[in-house]
Amino acid sequence: MNLRLLLALLVLLPCSVRVHAEETPDAAALIKAWLAAEPRARDPLAARIRKLGPKAAPALRAAARDGEPRVRKRVEALLGRIRVDHHRAHTPTGMIYIPAGLLEVPREEQPWGPSGVRRRVGAFYIDRTEVTVGAWRTWLAKVEEDEPGSARRLGLLPPREHLPDDLPITRVRHPDAVRYADAHGGRLPTADEFERALRGSGLATWPWGDRMRGERANLLDHGPGTVTPVGHYPSGASAFGVLDLVGNVAEWTSTFVTQGRRGRYALLLGGSYVDPPDAALTWRGLR
Repeated sequence: MNLRLLLALLVLLPCSVRVHAEETPDAAALIKAWLAAEPRARDPLAARIRKLGPKAAPALRAAARDGEPRVRKRVEALLGRIRVDHHRAHTPTGMIYIPAGLLEVPREEQPWGPSGVRRRVGAFYIDRTEVTVGAWRTWLAKVEEDEPGSARRLGLLPPREHLPDDLPITRVRHPDAVRYADAHGGRLPTADEFERALRGSGLATWPWGDRMRGERANLLDHGPGTVTPVGHYPSGASAFGVLDLVGNVAEWTSTFVTQGRRGRYALLLGGSYVDPPDAALTWRGLR
């Protein structure tokens, strides 16, 4: 029997970094020097601008407005790097920043050939690991403290007593996963966001590349035959550093699909320790 398990908590980012209205005194001059510099001299100047962080954003935006297309493209690229620097420096504990980017979706036939579908995915934060038994216990205790008897009334199942805190939580229904995420200021990711965290912008089959590597994920015939503590397979991390996106336990998403007699249901991605590797290929649920 396949498990129904909880997806890592995800928090949306604002579309842009909020900055103070005033630019630093030397920002405009530094940006002007950077734009006028020879290619070899640009990197040191760009590094100095990046150190200013969001304070340099107003002057950069002014340069983009006044510049020609090539200048605007350079400025937007530097603004993007500053935005990434800022959010990585302020990433919530236990989460990973995933910058905005394109997601290439495989085709139905010859899936790893040239793709005709590219979707843009906005920036977001995602938990580095699956939600643990310990985190679920802590949340249930808070639910009960706020309103005694509410956990039972809502049908929220407590973890089995013998389970250690570092295992991923199981036996979680989709509405309960949504409730948990909402209580922590986030939501479940969409299927596209899950796939972006797993594969980035490329078409790699697995978080680590195109070849299945049994030592990198807890899947049927490749793992111990039971659930393992979160983060137990560090070599299976995605390019962004997110763990357990394939195997161990499957993850809920906020994406719903309609399919024949099954009706409308939420996508559960990533596969679990009872699934063969083929069943863990997330892109199959994205069409």
